[in-house]
Amino acid sequence: MVGMAGLAAQAAPAAAEEEIPEFSFEGCPELPAGADPNLWLCTVAKITSGRLTLGGIDQEIHQPITIVYANGYDPVTFEETVFVESMDSEPIRVEGGILGIPGSDFLPIMQIHAQPQLAGELELSPEPGVLMRQRMKISVQNPLLGDSCTIGTDEDPITLNLGLGPTNPPAPNEPITGSPPTDVSTDPWVVKTTFVDNAFAVPKSANCGPFGWFNGIVDWQSGLPAAAGTNTAIFTTYSASKGYAQLGNA
Repeated sequence: MVGMAGLAAQAAPAAAEEEIPEFSFEGCPELPAGADPNLWLCTVAKITSGRLTLGGIDQEIHQPITIVYANGYDPVTFEETVFVESMDSEPIRVEGGILGIPGSDFLPIMQIHAQPQLAGELELSPEPGVLMRQRMKISVQNPLLGDSCTIGTDEDPITLNLGLGPTNPPAPNEPITGSPPTDVSTDPWVVKTTFVDNAFAVPKSANCGPFGWFNGIVDWQSGLPAAAGTNTAIFTTYSASKGYAQLGNA
């Protein structure tokens, strides 16, 4: 999920042949005017498995979450810039629905689906131990909640400091460790990494139902707000990168 130039030095060879997701670079963002394509990479990162625990929501990741971004350097200042183009995924059905009781959500009106969305800038290696700082919100989908119900907002996002660990969370969470980058393909260049963070907080919901009338119900069902030390992100990720000179998108 980070620019692959930052992972090249530490990537280990793949232990065995494995199924690698397909990648397309058609959605790469356009470079700013005057940017040197030789100094820019487009990365397509696919979170294919893992777990996301937000308060009372504990969900395995079965459907891929795809993030497309570009990163490059100013040839004079060497300052890095990151442009995030998109975060795409299918809505994930939350087990237990509105009531939080398994089996009670057999009717569509009782079902809840969750979908991760971007909620701000993405930072690569902003500090030691953090490979990517990702700001996100979760779209909460149900016929009664309207189209704008989210856990977290652009102004108050869920901020993940994703790294390899071991993490240092407050109690009751305990330290966890991810997996270092491993080369799994050369054409395109693909690196597999497991990123982790279990020291982040999750804010309340917002804009659920008319005038936010159902915010309290979503918070009750989801155990929100959730303090740091009670949430977990484990993202097994395949990242493919190509230089813009190679893409011909200058």
